[in-house]
Amino acid sequence: MKRTLHTTAVLTLGAALIAGTAACRAEDTAKPDQVGVVEQLPTDTDKTQSKKKAQEFRSWVEKHGSAQQKDAAGRVSRIIGEWNEQTGDAYISTDINGGKTQVENPQSAATAIVEAFADWKDSDEGYASVYDVFGNAMITNYRF
Repeated sequence: MKRTLHTTAVLTLGAALIAGTAACRAEDTAKPDQVGVVEQLPTDTDKTQSKKKAQEFRSWVEKHGSAQQKDAAGRVSRIIGEWNEQTGDAYISTDINGGKTQVENPQSAATAIVEAFADWKDSDEGYASVYDVFGNAMITNYRF
C-alpha cells in the first residue's frame, strides 16, 4: 500500500479512536442484563460517600427498624447509587456469606435490608439490590 498523507491521516485517526475507547472500562458502570438485573456489584467510584450512606442507613435502622432489620443492617458496608425525591437506584454491599459471623439465613437478611432501605430512602420510587461479600447479587431490583 502506497502511503500518502491522506492514508497516514486516516490510520492515525483510527488508532486514536481505538486508544480513546480503551480508557472507558466496562466495569466502571453497572451493566444490567437483558431484563435489567445487575448481577455483580457495580464499581464504587466514591468509597467515602458510599460508606457514609451506609453509616447513615445503619444509624436510621438502629432507631427505627425492627429487630431483624437492625441485625441485618449491621451487615451493610457500602451503599452505591444515587436517588432523589422522585427516583433512584441503590446497590447495597454487605458482608453476608463472608463476614466475621455467619448469617443463619442470608436471603432473609437481604430481604430485611431492602425492606429497611425502602422505609429509609427519600424517593417516591426506585430500585434497591443487595450483594454479598463477593459482590454477587442476592436480591435485585427490589422496588421501593
